[in-house]
Amino acid sequence: MENEKTENRKSKKKNKYKGAVIGLSIATGILGASTVGLGIAYGVSMSQAGDYSTQLENIYKKNYFELVENANSVDTNISKLLASDDQKYQAKMLAEISQDSKEMQGNIAAMPLSGDSIMQSVRFINQMSGYTQILEEKIQSGEPLSQSDLEVLEKMHESLTEMKLFLNKMSDRMINGYNIVKARKKRHGDFDDFNLDFGQMHADESDYPTMIYDGPFSDSVVNKKVEGLSGKEMTKEEVHTKVDEIFKNATNLKYDGQTNGKFKTFNFVVRNADGQKLFVQATKVGGHILNVSGHNESGVKNFDYEQAEKIALDFAKITGIDGAKVVWHQELDDQIYFNLAPVQNGIILYPDLVKVKVDLEYGNVVGYDAIAYLTNHKERSLDKAEITKDDARAVIDKSFEIGDGRLCLSPLDFNREVLCWEFECQRDNATYYIYINAKTGIEENILKVVETTDGSKLM
Repeated sequence: MENEKTENRKSKKKNKYKGAVIGLSIATGILGASTVGLGIAYGVSMSQAGDYSTQLENIYKKNYFELVENANSVDTNISKLLASDDQKYQAKMLAEISQDSKEMQGNIAAMPLSGDSIMQSVRFINQMSGYTQILEEKIQSGEPLSQSDLEVLEKMHESLTEMKLFLNKMSDRMINGYNIVKARKKRHGDFDDFNLDFGQMHADESDYPTMIYDGPFSDSVVNKKVEGLSGKEMTKEEVHTKVDEIFKNATNLKYDGQTNGKFKTFNFVVRNADGQKLFVQATKVGGHILNVSGHNESGVKNFDYEQAEKIALDFAKITGIDGAKVVWHQELDDQIYFNLAPVQNGIILYPDLVKVKVDLEYGNVVGYDAIAYLTNHKERSLDKAEITKDDARAVIDKSFEIGDGRLCLSPLDFNREVLCWEFECQRDNATYYIYINAKTGIEENILKVVETTDGSKLM
């Protein structure tokens, strides 16, 4: 399992960010390549004394510097790959390049970037991830890299080197005081200063290499259609009213600009009766709550798990997500993180995952992420399982202690949604989630739970 091979490298790499609240990142592993950018509401250490603009700046800066680190790692590994003739080593480098590219996708998605100025760069990163994964599978099947493959990788390296040079120059500006939040407030027509500055990443207009392959980020799927938005396009005032109705204990609700990325949103700062400050993004289409970001760190617990679970489910319901159930939870200090998923015919719909964070002092929702739900939710015609639970369990290596299984729709590579039997398994004091295709009996995916100082995540 390549995830296990790279586990130590990844955990060491992320230790420098251990102050971040990543309790909900277990869902990142579950969602895999089909979902990007889910960490924007939870991925940063919050300061009680700072105002929200500082918190938001920390979110953006964290993702920017992780993007730089991942780009540097990819650049180095492509150099190593091109210098080696050993197929085993080439496969290892390709796996690491693909994984780092996927992380770059998430980093970019979590920053306030929009417009055509970065689309070609984003497409290049997406295709780089998919293409290197295809090449890794090619080597694993016993077929060596062709001269054409090596030429594409060489061109990819040249393009990435140019991108890396820009990112490192931008890093110097960040270190010397460049403020993303302030740059966003300076607008020039349809664009703000940050998007104009970042758009220079491809200012030389050099062509990125063309990568033709049947992969998850081919041009037919790179710009995945948002499936879950419903309703008409609303005015700022209409969305303001809807947000005010959802946050019933709000004492102050202030408009805080708009975002024109994959989701067009109106943004608000909410101050509730308990003195908590929340940043809320609601979509212009339908006024759906997309993101809520806030924090509570008093250490006081006045609510128990059952009460917090009801609060999370009730909040999801009033935002339009009905019929969901808790599929995972974790308590960290005085907050509980919930992953909710709709259930259809007894099948958990993981592509439509929703994240909710509830503080245990006041019983308020202080974190919410419906990006995956609003991207993927749609009416689905689901097949019945052709493999029984017992037959699926028999596929799993006998060295595992295998728990009870449940049916789920699992988002996998190449934008596939596959009906699977999900099993929670134990081995050597570690927890794994193993997914067996409910039609073919093929082992589709294995995820390992990694305990960190900030909670659990899947690799």
